[in-house]
Amino acid sequence: MSDQPYWIDSHAHLTMFELDELESVLDRAAAAGVRGVLVPATGVDDLDQALEIVSGCPQMVVAAIGVHPHEASSLDDGLKRRIATAAGAAGVVAVGEIGLDYHYMSSPREDQLATLAWQLDLALEAGLPVVLHNRESWDDLEALLAARSPALRGVAHSFTEGPSEAARVIELGLLVGISGMVTFAKADNIRTMAATLPQERVMVETDSPYLAPVPHRGKRNEPALVVEVGRRLAEIWDASVDAVAQTSTSAFLDLFGVNGLWPKK
Repeated sequence: MSDQPYWIDSHAHLTMFELDELESVLDRAAAAGVRGVLVPATGVDDLDQALEIVSGCPQMVVAAIGVHPHEASSLDDGLKRRIATAAGAAGVVAVGEIGLDYHYMSSPREDQLATLAWQLDLALEAGLPVVLHNRESWDDLEALLAARSPALRGVAHSFTEGPSEAARVIELGLLVGISGMVTFAKADNIRTMAATLPQERVMVETDSPYLAPVPHRGKRNEPALVVEVGRRLAEIWDASVDAVAQTSTSAFLDLFGVNGLWPKK
């Protein structure tokens, strides 16, 4: 392997791509210097698919398994058993995408809170980190995380809160995920927040197929474009692009414990 720093897309919904195009999507990522991708499940509809993608490309893709807050009401005993079993499957490195979303309220608040609490406890029991979703729900999310600190590890993905909330994420021992939103013209709040973050506590992500970064706005996002996120962070931090790749990749490898799968060099 070369010593050249490389990228890992820490959050890409590969289950939302057609199966027959995944090979070309991952080939484009590799050509752009992206050597790894984490695919999160969102619930009953894509849990098995996420595992299948990992089994088909174990040297480049790992998975997080869980129930997204939109699907929180679907968490019954049968799904709990499926998720608990999947937590021990090959290539599963986290519980996610889990969290709270009070914007759409696709599931009632009480269901979201109960589902998140169960999944946080599952992650602790399984010794896995978590991949967290938060939208207009910070106070409740922070309380659940604080109750499980410092044992709980994970990342607040595509984080859009302010500097004080981001500092609290880091204080709780978690990482902050930065997506293509950092490149958006009207996202000064995210750039302001990102500027306050210690670089070693940040991971880049695409949240594909959503949130395509500038200059690809309006198009479908994909893992190859995570490089644009890193370039924007390099500008914000007055750092080299290689340095951002190195710190983000190291943070990913350390958090998700995949050094045995993907060498650092």
